[in-house]
Amino acid sequence: MTLAEATALLKAAGVDSPAHDAREIFHHFAKIPREELLFPGARAEDALVLPALTRRASREPLQYLIGEVGFYRETYRVTPDCLIPREDTELLVDTAVRLLPRGARFLDLCTGSGCVALSVLKHTDRTSALAVDLSEGALAVAKENAGRLSLSDRVEFLRADATKPCLPEDERFFAILSNPPYVSERAYRALAPELYHEPKEAFLGGEDGGDFYRALIPLYQNRLDRGGFFAFEIGYDQEALLTSLAGENGFCCEIRRDLSGNPRVALLTRA
Repeated sequence: MTLAEATALLKAAGVDSPAHDAREIFHHFAKIPREELLFPGARAEDALVLPALTRRASREPLQYLIGEVGFYRETYRVTPDCLIPREDTELLVDTAVRLLPRGARFLDLCTGSGCVALSVLKHTDRTSALAVDLSEGALAVAKENAGRLSLSDRVEFLRADATKPCLPEDERFFAILSNPPYVSERAYRALAPELYHEPKEAFLGGEDGGDFYRALIPLYQNRLDRGGFFAFEIGYDQEALLTSLAGENGFCCEIRRDLSGNPRVALLTRA
């Protein structure tokens, strides 16, 4: 099969970036150097690439086929047990990296692959983290990623429902971070086919997408050290919701926008 044929197969299936994905499959599964994949006539044995192309044509995410994804400045292992890290979430990491003091301890709720906690640890000095997730499969991936990044000695993992009390009474943090499920029921029904291969529970945040924020802010507000902060990833239409919830719980809310100008991170500090 040629690269051009593979690209045509993916395009016919409705894949958004067929040429890119075909090149990645040829490179990963047939071990063809990237420089040789500049030409559409590049050829790979069908046995090596056709199974992956067939799965991608069925709209299974490329990241799951390859098993890893670049995020922030690291590479993360991913499986269908966890949400695929996305560029949008890098603003949450960047916010924490800029604001965490040296030696601070922070909490990462709904950690998934661990990408938020681990990238923050990687780019801050002598910090430590507790990462919480309900999914045993996701925590297994997060622990593997911690080992891959040589961060296992700086992070603890806890399997628990983050929306319910799950921490020792005296445990406190300088920052509480989360990229929680925040997609509304209505919006979930309109997602791209690839996203239905990811864990549904990692997307759904209730009827309006705000259930986790309503649970997390009051539950963890007394866990913050003096001068500490919450930082949440939010949806493009949730600025008013987070501003309101912050005020109701005695916080100021600063909304940080992504490169497209959309609200992306809510930073909550004590009023």
